[in-house]
Amino acid sequence: MIKFIDLTYQYPLSDQKALNQVNFEIPPGTLTLVTGASGSGKSTLLRCINGLVPHFTGGVISGQVRVFGSNPIAEGVETIAKKVGFVFQEPESQFVFDTVEDELAFSLENQGIPRNEMDRRIQEVLHMVNLSHLRHKNINEISGGEQQKVAIASALVAQPKVLILDEPTSQLDPRSADEVLKFILELKTRLNLTVLISEHRLERLLPFADLLMNMDTDQGVLFGEPQEILPKMVQVPPVIEIARRLSLSPLPLTPEAFPRSKSVTAAQSRQVEQTQLIGETEVCLAIENLSTRLGDQHVLKGINLAVHQGEILVLMGPNGAGKTTLLRSILKMVPCSGKITLSGVDVSKMQFAEVIQNIAYLPQNPNDLLFAESVCDELKITLKNHNLAETSVDLNEFLAYFGLTDKCDQYPRDLSVGERQRTALAAITVHDPRIIFLDEPTRGLDYQTKQALSDLFHQWRKAGKAMLLVTHDVEFAAHIADRVAILEAGQLIFTGSPATAFTDFPAYQTQTAKIFPGKGWITPENLIKT
Repeated sequence: MIKFIDLTYQYPLSDQKALNQVNFEIPPGTLTLVTGASGSGKSTLLRCINGLVPHFTGGVISGQVRVFGSNPIAEGVETIAKKVGFVFQEPESQFVFDTVEDELAFSLENQGIPRNEMDRRIQEVLHMVNLSHLRHKNINEISGGEQQKVAIASALVAQPKVLILDEPTSQLDPRSADEVLKFILELKTRLNLTVLISEHRLERLLPFADLLMNMDTDQGVLFGEPQEILPKMVQVPPVIEIARRLSLSPLPLTPEAFPRSKSVTAAQSRQVEQTQLIGETEVCLAIENLSTRLGDQHVLKGINLAVHQGEILVLMGPNGAGKTTLLRSILKMVPCSGKITLSGVDVSKMQFAEVIQNIAYLPQNPNDLLFAESVCDELKITLKNHNLAETSVDLNEFLAYFGLTDKCDQYPRDLSVGERQRTALAAITVHDPRIIFLDEPTRGLDYQTKQALSDLFHQWRKAGKAMLLVTHDVEFAAHIADRVAILEAGQLIFTGSPATAFTDFPAYQTQTAKIFPGKGWITPENLIKT
């Protein structure tokens, strides 16, 4: 079993305890879902199990940790790694080799696994996560979601006793996330594997969790069965929010478990109202017959799309469909054919500097944009690159929009994943661009932080900015989208209202749509209790 006894930990140079008197006991063969607000200590707790805390981080630790008879605090990472597989929140940071096959073989070689057995395990795990076609691919040439699946496969291939996954589905489309979770459950059952998963999107994992741990900073660590812990939690998925509105007990954990006899009436949805106004606003970005080839792969095929002023257009689709490539094609970062016009001007006749003056771009990995010594310096560099004076913007006031006022002088790469995401977002928008491209902006964010991000996007929309947002987060997309475009296999298969996208396409249905089929409701706000 995994056991924590009075565990307390404090990072170096910090005046606050990251973990304080934590006690719990996880039986073998169970799946524990670890949740809580950003910065509540989830990742720290998980890293105590494999010894990264304190052996890699330093700091002050007291109390005891036991992992199937081993002591991570005393024995360290190298010894515990034989029992504990770990998938990090940012999978791209844990890769050692260039190709998928070599990455999976790495841990097996360290354990001295025979070649025949190694080949069998690699083939099996790639088949289970649907990545067999990428076995010989360079990891840098596959999508972020595919990289995440490779990282999961590289941990599973060693067949550890304990598997720890930090936000394992944050970059996966709904179908891929389901495939990965099913694979983890199959492996858990077959090998009696003990699994801990840290995840903000509870809607994906609640049905599979034996135990729920909530790292709430006010109430301490809450630990027990889901039905015991959920009523005490503030941040919950839509199915729980709806159940609370209707005073249901016990709480249904899935839309399928929701009682169908409950009577509710529809409230007017903002999405429908806004969509009706889109045709009346200026087209600030038009894409006509855009096609893109990367090497011998035809990634995008004849894309036609328009983005309007004051619109949030959400682009969805499975991993590898070409969503990121579409953004990069518009920005002239990869060669493409077709016509792109920016406020009536042909982009092919514009310099790259002119394009990025008008279009801000937040990539999947915010670390790609962070290289200054402080958060405020990141903003100053952007202003300088656009020939704007540092005094043209009140930096503290601007950072307040992102909840970063107290982070101005901090080193960006020492911040949490969510804080780094917001820092990068502030850095790309401080020069007041007209159009904003966002690639997976909710990765690693809790419900509360996503709500703050949604509020910010709505402010930008009211100010007339246009946003093209790529995401796999169906519930978040349903809250903010004015229109939805679905891209599959390099082609647009749908462009239209959120009410249609999130009800008529099974792979993108929200929990609200599943609970109330045929109603056209896609968020809990679309209904009220009668």
